[in-house]
Amino acid sequence: MDRASLLSTSIGGNQFNGYGSMMQALGTRRRQWIPICLALVFALVVLADSWGLQAADRTTLLLPLETDAAGESPPAGRYADEAYGSAVDGWNAYLRVWKSHHENPADVSIRRFLGLPLNGSRQLEARRGRSSPRWLGWRSGTFAQVDTPHFTIYSRAGEEPSRRLAEDLEKCYWAWTQKFFPLWEGAPQVATALAAIPASEPIADSLKDNNARITIRRKLQVVLFRDAQEYRQTLERDVPGIERSTGYYDESRQATFLYADENDDAATRRHELVHQLFREATRSGLGRSSPGEGKGFWLVEGIAGYFESMHVDQRIATVGGWDSPRLQFARYRVITGGDLMPVQELFADGRDAAQQRQDLARWYAHAIAQTHHLLDGGEAANRQWIYHQLAELYKIPAALPPLTADVTIDRWESSLRDFLLLTDEDLIDNPSRADLQQLCLAGCEVTTQGLLSITPSSRLQWLDLSRVPADTNSVTRLAPQPESLEQLSLEATRIDADLISWLERADNLRELDLSWTPLGDDAIRAIAPASQLNILWMTGTKVSDDAVALIGAMPELQSVDVQRSGIGDTALDRLRVSRSELEINPLELRSP
Repeated sequence: MDRASLLSTSIGGNQFNGYGSMMQALGTRRRQWIPICLALVFALVVLADSWGLQAADRTTLLLPLETDAAGESPPAGRYADEAYGSAVDGWNAYLRVWKSHHENPADVSIRRFLGLPLNGSRQLEARRGRSSPRWLGWRSGTFAQVDTPHFTIYSRAGEEPSRRLAEDLEKCYWAWTQKFFPLWEGAPQVATALAAIPASEPIADSLKDNNARITIRRKLQVVLFRDAQEYRQTLERDVPGIERSTGYYDESRQATFLYADENDDAATRRHELVHQLFREATRSGLGRSSPGEGKGFWLVEGIAGYFESMHVDQRIATVGGWDSPRLQFARYRVITGGDLMPVQELFADGRDAAQQRQDLARWYAHAIAQTHHLLDGGEAANRQWIYHQLAELYKIPAALPPLTADVTIDRWESSLRDFLLLTDEDLIDNPSRADLQQLCLAGCEVTTQGLLSITPSSRLQWLDLSRVPADTNSVTRLAPQPESLEQLSLEATRIDADLISWLERADNLRELDLSWTPLGDDAIRAIAPASQLNILWMTGTKVSDDAVALIGAMPELQSVDVQRSGIGDTALDRLRVSRSELEINPLELRSP
């Protein structure tokens, strides 16, 4: 995340976006209305949450409920069948089944059709393992076997992590079937069973005398190791580079490998599970081949990365949305770094070529961002195109109708930037329910009004509000626990000296950017306890020669930029002598 490697130009002053300029131009009387407007925004967000309204920039997916759960109408939102509507046989009806399940979770006919337990008990059975797959080599009695309707889990982790995994896998399975219904192996069964049910008739009534039940060919295998060490030791001989991973789907063994960890890595689990679902929960005709071997591998990884955005609540899940962790990194690359990968370059690589790229992280960022863009950017033809491409990549015989409009691939680069560039309206209309760990709004056209609509998070590790007219109150509200922050970028924001007491608590920072703000020596004293600080940007600030000794005493500091600040050449020379290994003023500024 080193900005010096991405940018060769500078911010020549305190440059804000159009909203910031507008706010600056407001007269005294208009400024008096700002607190009232902010209060109204907050009230609307609270009301939206209480009404159960869902954001339109993501897909709402319904989860299985216990029989004693309260019946509720499903929330308003965008559902997966909007990609094609009634043109795909059974998709509308399948989602009607799930909506009926939420209206009456105890309904026996719905539960029987979906294969949910009729008595409301949990859908898992755990026992002492007797026979593991031969390639796993685990002796009888040294592991547990956990069975759910769709998975068999071989686990050497404890009971609690095994149970959590089993329950989450089932939620992910059902969510995936709704999102990718046309490609799912159960789609023809559902379409046949529900074909005769009129749209005007309650679907639960029609299923009362219908003995149909969704069935699967076989359960999916998942291996849960006790920890990362066992995971690596077991797989390193057969899987080069496994030590750099936190999860792995093996096509040849048809199994997903994970390990238990106190920091539950749901994103990795869902990424690898999606690889498995497209191979094993569809009628894929790939055989021994791998998807995307010749070209198109970007979508294989893009769709798995897209599903990392899955957020699970008590009754629903969502996938997509501006708050997706992967989109924060893509937004930084595209908006801040100006890095737009040509679509044809992205499309060209097959599996081996992609994995041998020197810029693999960049390639992944664009693959996942483009997948988000095409599925959630508002163009129906783009969403449909994704389904067609997935069917082709995995050789799935899906009955997909033709595209309803032409797909303009040549515009995807520029429209990706527009998709990532957020406004107040985007934030307010699409409230995030996630407990964010990464939030990058750098260079976006948002103001304090939009920021107020974001729920504060005590888990924020990366916050980047560069070139956004955010004030001190906005920053401290978004990150009430600065101790969790590892990277903080507030370049050209409207923070002031009131931030200092909050900044003193940010003692786990590794990178800090306060460039083009009015802070000075007090800020350097405040961050002195941050013993792990590697990179410090104080360009254009009010730091003085008195700060040099404090900067030089930072033990892990590798790079510092204090150009156009109050630090003179003589003081800088002293710093160079005392810290010869320190990179000083790495960003070449252009003359104003």
